[in-house]
Amino acid sequence: MKLKLNNYWTEKLLKYPETGMGYQKVDIILKSGRTIRNIVVLNAEYLDLPDQYKDLKMEEVKNLIIRTNKDR
Repeated sequence: MKLKLNNYWTEKLLKYPETGMGYQKVDIILKSGRTIRNIVVLNAEYLDLPDQYKDLKMEEVKNLIIRTNKDR
């Protein structure tokens, strides 16, 4: 499932290098304290979420942590 990022997150992600061609990997920190790890962001615009997170709303996101290639 793809979830569109708002401008705030897109601008933040554009400041960091891509993990690969056209994507970055992030950990999503939720306001509830839960972390969703190793999620692909396509073109700094869309979170590519597994189906189990289909009900996730951007309002629930507290932070996105950019994963570096050494985090693999």
